[in-house]
Amino acid sequence: MTETKIIRVRPARAWNGLDWREVWERRELVAALVRRDLRVRYRQTFAGVLWVLGQPLITTIVLSLLVTRLVGAGPGNIPYPLFVYLALATWAYQSHALTKAANCFIEHSQLVQRVYLPRVLIPLSVTLAALVDFAVALIFLPVLLLWYRVIPGWSILALPLVVILMMVTAFGIGLWLATLNAEYRDIAFALPFVLQLALFVSPMFYASEMIPAPWRWLYALNPMVAIVEGMRWTFLGTQYAPPPDLIFISTVSAFGILCSGFFFFQRREPNLADVI
Repeated sequence: MTETKIIRVRPARAWNGLDWREVWERRELVAALVRRDLRVRYRQTFAGVLWVLGQPLITTIVLSLLVTRLVGAGPGNIPYPLFVYLALATWAYQSHALTKAANCFIEHSQLVQRVYLPRVLIPLSVTLAALVDFAVALIFLPVLLLWYRVIPGWSILALPLVVILMMVTAFGIGLWLATLNAEYRDIAFALPFVLQLALFVSPMFYASEMIPAPWRWLYALNPMVAIVEGMRWTFLGTQYAPPPDLIFISTVSAFGILCSGFFFFQRREPNLADVI
């Protein structure tokens, strides 16, 4: 006598609706989406790679000249161009990843509406594709390190952790932006202004220690604090040591954004194809 197999169908809940095994099985699709995004971005461009490379470099040069002229020196004994360049390289990644993530469901509307796939793969592919721009932006970093005779110490081993935190932040915020922009298209229009404000409330051109002590815990809720200061510590080592409490709060905030992004995405995913 054959055993009867019972399959119980239940509605997906906010936290367990995502099948992680299926996401892993579709990893080749993620790679295909990443390749497509890179081809579309750099095809028929005059200087696409040079633009990605030049943005942080030109900004670093201009800021360094201004700070040297007005203030006279950078923070402590750290060369200010190196101090700023490390921050701007991480910001280039975040800015590009979030801008693309906000429109990813709309740009891939045919996939969302007509093809079955774990839709979380689309913002994930955007997050991964932006790593290419991050790698390009770091090309001048060895030149700066040699020019200023800075040799990274053992702290360089923490670079993969900083990159993972950078991706976690971009993916978490990207889930929020992609889901919201699918329903409210004005999110994409407001994003450049929000990113411009975020640039100045992140430790891009100054150290986090300049923030008054009573406000540092609130400032540390910005996940870019841990990313930027962590990147500086990774390459500068003992020359630059950000406050550990700020790094901890900012890191917890980044993973909190990721969890809340998953929760919000899972709640809105069933209606995603209808609202695009």
